[in-house]
Amino acid sequence: MRLKRRASIIEAAKSVFAHKGFDQATMQQIGHEASLGVATIFRYFPKKEQLIVAVASDIVQDEIKAFEDIIRGDGTCYDKLGRIFDALIFFQQAEHQRSSKLIEAFECYVALSKEPLEDIELYQAQYDRLINLFTELAELGQKDGSVRTEGHTVNILITMMNVFGNFSKKMAMLHGISAFQTRVDEYEQFQILKKLFLEPLKV
Repeated sequence: MRLKRRASIIEAAKSVFAHKGFDQATMQQIGHEASLGVATIFRYFPKKEQLIVAVASDIVQDEIKAFEDIIRGDGTCYDKLGRIFDALIFFQQAEHQRSSKLIEAFECYVALSKEPLEDIELYQAQYDRLINLFTELAELGQKDGSVRTEGHTVNILITMMNVFGNFSKKMAMLHGISAFQTRVDEYEQFQILKKLFLEPLKV
């Protein structure tokens, strides 16, 4: 029951943070969204920044599950890289854009915070899991020889995922804002970048 209630608070917080932003959102608004008293919200998350970290950690955890299915499934390293890029593109669809926007906003929030956020180690633990997954994929590439990386497989794949992931989050953040639209369709940009990354790796 406690875990379910914690999860419901996090889901309510995602909705409120997405509409109000981290700074403007209040614990009272989150309580209203979750149909809980504000005292209950504070019992689970004594500080708003702890809830902010919990929301970001939960989003990354969902991404990890998707990547785990790909990396630990069938196929070569090169095949799996293609599927991971497709998953990152998929995350930009309407039902996932809120999560991508929240992660981009969270990273900006952390960067602009004067002090380290309380419970930030929870997010770091999820991020480390993500890095470990890509390291696992790189080790597969070294074994199966399906990618050309000249002995720097781990660093190359992690850099690729970092760049493509950041591009993906940025596109989600700016989606629908006319001032930031380019002449190139968003989906086409994803496909161009995917090809630029994958073609040099093909054996």
